[in-house]
Amino acid sequence: MKKVLFTVALMFGAMVASAQVSVVKEAKAMKKDPAAAAKVLEAALTNPETANDPNTWQLAGDLQKAIYDEENMKLYLPGGQADMPKMNASLLKMFEYYLKCDEVEQAGVANGTVKKAKLRKKNAEALLKVRLNLVNGGVEAFNVNNYEEAQKYFGLFVDVVDAPMFAEQAAALKADTLNSLYANYAAMAAGLRDPKDVESVIRYGNIGKESESEGWRSLMFMAEVYGNKETGDSIKWLETIKEGAQKFPEQDFFVGNIMDYYLQKGMVEDGLAMIDQLLASNEKPYFLYVKGVLLYEKQDYDAAHAALDKLIALGGDLAAEAYAKKGDIYFFPAQKIVEENSALSIDDPKYNANEAKIKEAYEQAKPFYEKAKELEPDNQQIWGQMLLRIYWTLNKAEYEALEKEMGY
Repeated sequence: MKKVLFTVALMFGAMVASAQVSVVKEAKAMKKDPAAAAKVLEAALTNPETANDPNTWQLAGDLQKAIYDEENMKLYLPGGQADMPKMNASLLKMFEYYLKCDEVEQAGVANGTVKKAKLRKKNAEALLKVRLNLVNGGVEAFNVNNYEEAQKYFGLFVDVVDAPMFAEQAAALKADTLNSLYANYAAMAAGLRDPKDVESVIRYGNIGKESESEGWRSLMFMAEVYGNKETGDSIKWLETIKEGAQKFPEQDFFVGNIMDYYLQKGMVEDGLAMIDQLLASNEKPYFLYVKGVLLYEKQDYDAAHAALDKLIALGGDLAAEAYAKKGDIYFFPAQKIVEENSALSIDDPKYNANEAKIKEAYEQAKPFYEKAKELEPDNQQIWGQMLLRIYWTLNKAEYEALEKEMGY
């Protein structure tokens, strides 16, 4: 009885294998309708009898190429409109199937079931011709915030250069500036898809940061994942921020972050050394503002005024911030005197002397905050509370008018 059952099992296995071979033959016969043929062939891609044959994957790739070419051709016809999702999906599958074909064929050569690899060169040429079109799929997905799909396209554009199929072309492909350029967008898509996906952001970011024009994007996203409280690495964060500031000083993100770090750590001199180095080659308004802030924190108020005056003379978006910071130079040191007076009796002779100092400082700060308000009336954060305190001390009528204006 067992022998009979075993025989039946063998017969059934042979029937299944034969059926899958028939599926491949049927798909070949339907090549004039590649979409239908591809549907028929799907079962053969998972059955070991046919999935271990490189010709199965070759056919699968050829069918996807035919679908892609058919849609792509429509773009060149007068009034033609391609089904872009269909075209992009077939492009992804073309890469998947031709790469799998190469993997299976090379495995066959290694184990002796395939005498000679014949398909690699043809398939490599076909994929290289359309590799750049992966970017189109990535851009379309990115523009609709589908970052998972965007990462597939941009990531494949980058990853494929490491495929054994492209061993001969790998050096040239990696040296191509487009490789690092689009690695930036793979890193961005990964970070936007999942801010905790450190591995993907760093993998693509390390390639993307070498782009002279767009590398700042990768460094920015690398800094973001390294700065994540749950998955971050503070040492790597600082290294990345420094690298970004050195390579892309025009990007305020890096300079701003590293200056915040220096201020928090009390490393004002380090910050000044770096900002002076940047200013030596680029007298950018933002750098002047940062220098003014650092000098303010150092309590070198004369030098802070000088840096801020230089910024104001240049004009631009940071003028209001510069005026407000000049006001801070007088207002905030006066708060120490206010605090001291709060502990003194009104009858104490020092109290009146302190009040005179406070009023003098407020008179000096007042025109700078008023100018900041004039330039940026909606940016109450840089002048609002300070002016209210000043008006309360110097002129109650102005205080009441400003309080009403601010909606209190």
